[in-house]
Amino acid sequence: MKSKIISVVLCLGVVLALMLVPGAPPPKVALANGNDWGFEIQPNVTKVGFNEAFTVNATVTYYSGHSAAWAMYLLFDPTYLEVTAIDTPSTLPSGEAPDAAPGMPAWNNTTGWAQHGYSIPPGSTNYINVTFVYCTVHFRSKSASGTSYLNFTTTDPSHATQVQDEFGTDYLNWTRVVNGTVMVGTALTVNVTPAGKGTVKANGVTLTGYPNTTARSWDALVSLEAVNSTPGWGFVSWTGDLGGSTNPTSITMNATAKNVTANFAELPPAINVTPPSLTFNASVGENVANKTLQICNGGGYTLNWTANITGPNATLFSMSPMSGGNLAATQCNSTQVAVNTTGLTEGTYHANITISEAAPGAPEGAEGAVEGVGITPVTVPVTLNLGVPEISASPTPLTFTTNEGENPPAQTLEVCNTGTGTLDWSLTDDAAWLSATPTSGSLGADDCEDVTVSVDASGLAAGDYSATITITGSPTKTVPVNLHIVSAMPELPVAPAKLSASGLSISPQQVEPGQQVTISINVANRGGETGSYNAVLYINGVAEDSQSVSVAPGMTKNVIFMVSKSDAGVYDVSIAGQSGQFEVVHTGWFGGGLGTGGIVAIVVIVIVLILALFFVLRGTRRAV
Repeated sequence: MKSKIISVVLCLGVVLALMLVPGAPPPKVALANGNDWGFEIQPNVTKVGFNEAFTVNATVTYYSGHSAAWAMYLLFDPTYLEVTAIDTPSTLPSGEAPDAAPGMPAWNNTTGWAQHGYSIPPGSTNYINVTFVYCTVHFRSKSASGTSYLNFTTTDPSHATQVQDEFGTDYLNWTRVVNGTVMVGTALTVNVTPAGKGTVKANGVTLTGYPNTTARSWDALVSLEAVNSTPGWGFVSWTGDLGGSTNPTSITMNATAKNVTANFAELPPAINVTPPSLTFNASVGENVANKTLQICNGGGYTLNWTANITGPNATLFSMSPMSGGNLAATQCNSTQVAVNTTGLTEGTYHANITISEAAPGAPEGAEGAVEGVGITPVTVPVTLNLGVPEISASPTPLTFTTNEGENPPAQTLEVCNTGTGTLDWSLTDDAAWLSATPTSGSLGADDCEDVTVSVDASGLAAGDYSATITITGSPTKTVPVNLHIVSAMPELPVAPAKLSASGLSISPQQVEPGQQVTISINVANRGGETGSYNAVLYINGVAEDSQSVSVAPGMTKNVIFMVSKSDAGVYDVSIAGQSGQFEVVHTGWFGGGLGTGGIVAIVVIVIVLILALFFVLRGTRRAV
């Protein structure tokens, strides 16, 4: 007997120990009467950013049998998540409202658990045999990057995940339980090396303070662009979670952390020349002004350069100086290019100025340098156009129309060189009321310039005026200008207010003493201005009341008076020459209604008359 007791105690101890292990499911999978149920987190995997609100559903999954009560005990990692609310469905699949257990739902964000429990209403036999959303748990992620579990568990009878029938038997099949996972993050760390030699833009925003770490959404595609910030230095490659030299590029945030470094290096010298070409336009026999070439080091280290002029007309062009050097990054030399037009006839002349490296300015192995290959030379095409300029102007003539005392809008006159040489032009006019800007300019072949022509018509009387714009060039061009000023129309006077009253109305025309009578009249304004009208009500020739109204042009207002009289009689009404009447009458005897006393008096009189007639007739019969 003693050994049996010890065996029972040991078995109970084992069961109790299993129940007290956190997160451990009950040791049974009960399917005695065919009931088979599960619990599931939907979605099973959730990806969120930092400090982001989101929800998951705890779903009771049906496989067989029926259920009447449910309990959930869900564990999560409070390092990454916190619960903000738990929603209970308003109705069960049966259409009934769930009966929540006392204090449910509940949660603890310090230790990391969420709990709920409810059943079908007491006395109900509407057992559930379908899958349904048991509750919705509202979470908010924290600022730490990592992964949190969402695990159903049972630690003791009051902290359990169960599916019970009407007898309280638990039929949760733990092989049917699907837990969840929440991935919080991610973080992107970007660095630049060497420090201070460049920057990186992420989604178009320049990052600062390297290494720079920013929170990103899961699976987000982040564009990255390395930007040079130091002259003579350039982007070389990406390292870390990105590789290669493609710039800009992008990275997918599919891990809790991504690290990327943008690598910069000093560049070899490079020749930059501005402008990229030179064109001289001139007329035959005209001296041509020099033009400037800017030669700069567009790379790093030191640039030394030399120039060479080649081409069929190379002897026509000269350059000073023809060499330069010791140019650090972004530094430049200026040179002057000249052309000799002596003895040249109309036509086009070409040459090329080639700028090349005079001596290597980058050390062996400089980033971007190719062994055995110098810096790429730059060739500047040079063109001389000699020809005969020809001036044109449009539109012609210019015509302005305006009202007296007003200035018309300005107009544009286009001055062009339709010839092949250089056109130097100037402009004048012969009227004080006319002006133009600009009044001079220089145009190459097929070039045009806009001239703004304005008119000041102040002080000019109505009528027609004319002037001429003269453009001196090759040849001289004249543009007629016509101005038409229209006489101002006199302002028509506004008709004054014209007020009249009509349409006298009296209602009702017969009333009892003290009953109100409505008397109205219409006041109309047929003038051009707003006017004020004072309507005076006369009764039996005596002013009874008055009203003043304001009436806008073309409008009519109805003036209403309310009158009551206690004395019977006919009352004469008059407003603005309009007349009418109303009458006050007594509708009852002796000026009043037939009350109870009047009725009694009439009855007594009738009885007395009947009695008198009876006795008279009786006396007459006796006499006969």
